[in-house]
Amino acid sequence: MNPELSQKAIIKANQIDDLTKAIEHYTSVTQDFKEAYHQLERQISRLNLELEQKNHELQQSLAETKSLQNYLHNILSSMNSGVVCTDANEVITVFNKAAEEMTGYSAREVTGKRYSDLFIGEESKSSHPKEILQKNNTIIQQEKYILRMDGEVLSIRSTMSQLQQNNGDLIGLVEVFEDLTEIRKLEREIQQGRTLMALGEMAGHVAHQIRNPLGAIAGFTTLLERELGKDDPRQRHTRKIMEGVGNMEKIIGSLVFLARPVQPNLRKINIRWLLNDVIEYLRFQSKEDGKKINFERKIPKSKVEIMADPHLFQQLFLHLFRNSVKAIETEGKIKLFLQKTKDREVRISITDTGVGIPIEVQERLFHPFAGSGQKGAGLGLPIVRKIVELHQGKIQIKSKINKGTKIVLTFPLGL
Repeated sequence: MNPELSQKAIIKANQIDDLTKAIEHYTSVTQDFKEAYHQLERQISRLNLELEQKNHELQQSLAETKSLQNYLHNILSSMNSGVVCTDANEVITVFNKAAEEMTGYSAREVTGKRYSDLFIGEESKSSHPKEILQKNNTIIQQEKYILRMDGEVLSIRSTMSQLQQNNGDLIGLVEVFEDLTEIRKLEREIQQGRTLMALGEMAGHVAHQIRNPLGAIAGFTTLLERELGKDDPRQRHTRKIMEGVGNMEKIIGSLVFLARPVQPNLRKINIRWLLNDVIEYLRFQSKEDGKKINFERKIPKSKVEIMADPHLFQQLFLHLFRNSVKAIETEGKIKLFLQKTKDREVRISITDTGVGIPIEVQERLFHPFAGSGQKGAGLGLPIVRKIVELHQGKIQIKSKINKGTKIVLTFPLGL
């Protein structure tokens, strides 16, 4: 055998053997890669299942959180009490619907702003939110005043307390408050009722014990006038006495009217005619007093009929228009607006450009002898209110110093 051929065969055999081993190694490695790939697929599949489960749990948790948020929002929106929450720096984070209605602010306007900058005036003597935030486990109940958006002062009953996390860390404060306006109004009405009851007990005695001496004074004054000559300068003294007697009679009559039960003589009247008559009378009287007053009227051309006592209604509007005339010093305007409302009511507004009513008097306008800064005994508006209530009506008075006064009356059409 040729040695060279034998050597080549051996080399070729070795190459074939090496190639076979390489192929076997490649096959083994490929198999390992396949197994690793299948294991990775199984792991990915398992992770996908776990991720899907976690996503489901997260969605369920988010749904529960949103449901809870909606539930809490509905609770806050349904509450009649105002609710305000702040963070530890007094920045407002929650402001419910009742708080919006009471303060005049919207939640959007106040969220992100400091409580003190909005609702605490310079002269406020109530507890400051900062005091509550700086103390431990503080709950403060108080009656105080806050500023509305329009600048008016609102009387409220407030409960302030700290907001804390489960570990006791302070995160802010919460205030729950109620509007005391209606409560104060009811308290004033109760007090007024007590005052009228006291007047009722006194009126009978006053009418009897004072009218008899007044009658005697008037009688002797008349005799004295007859004895004095017409040109006697002392006649002016007798006239002053008679004027005083007349004023006392009016005051006593007003007290008796306020104190005694009154049954109005109701009949259908055209309120347009009555108002026009009163205005024409006062237009003439104001000219006599040297005042220049422009009376403006906005009255429907058609009839506006209600069931009322014409005598009491005439007395009612004479009182109101006289007050408006007195409030105008020399020159001004009085507007009358009459309309039927959608609620089957008659609405009458009287607006003047007079001096206005002092703030300290406005809360006591309907109290006997409260006075309004004008001449008179202070019984006109209490009489007005009684006549309005006898006709199942309502009266509102708003006034600003040096701006004027607006009076709004409403009466049912179907009385």
